Amino acid sequence: MSAARSSRWPIVPTLMTLVMVLAMIGLGIWQLQRREWKHALLASLDAARTLPPVTPREFYRAIIGAGSVQYRRAVVTCRPGRVAPYDIKGGASATDVSGFLVLVACKDPPLTHGRGPDLVVVAGWSARPDPPSPLLVDAEFDGVVVENPYGSAPNRPKFMLIPRTAVPPLLPSRVPTPGDLPDPHLNYALQWFAFAATLGVIYALWLRRWRATAGRAPGRADAAPGRA
Repeated sequence: MSAARSSRWPIVPTLMTLVMVLAMIGLGIWQLQRREWKHALLASLDAARTLPPVTPREFYRAIIGAGSVQYRRAVVTCRPGRVAPYDIKGGASATDVSGFLVLVACKDPPLTHGRGPDLVVVAGWSARPDPPSPLLVDAEFDGVVVENPYGSAPNRPKFMLIPRTAVPPLLPSRVPTPGDLPDPHLNYALQWFAFAATLGVIYALWLRRWRATAGRAPGRADAAPGRA
């Protein structure tokens, strides 16, 4: 009886296929949930742009993880005088031309804690990775705050201000918007569902062929004649 049942239905391949199909469907559902989370995040970031400028206390709360100032407007007084760029990062100009962003350290707000500046300002955009140096930086910048411009790298600035103006001879850089954030979760979900459907079809074709082959195979009784 058990031999006949196993010949009609391959237990192990069926269970393996079922587990993989369910896992792919689960990943697709998770991507749809991530899509809802991303839309809520984009809505909150878009609303943040209409809030008043960030205060020093709000900067501090963001540093200790008690709040967020992502894409908030901020006004920063930056008067270090003649300084060399803190860093050069890839970025676009206000006219959406690819190039390089020239970052300078203002130490404003003055929260260094021995870790370097907590905030850097994009002094402007350059078409070359070797902009003029030093730069004369003595201005009040009004722009948008980006949190964690260096990710989780230690001893790096927590905030980057991207203003609408630039320090001569640099040009203004492109100010980011929440719409710049990628939202690929629907495509990812559809891919996982497609993978699950494809695997199901492949298994069904394989099962059909397997059952046809098993039906043509000689039985145990034919293989051992003379046994009652």
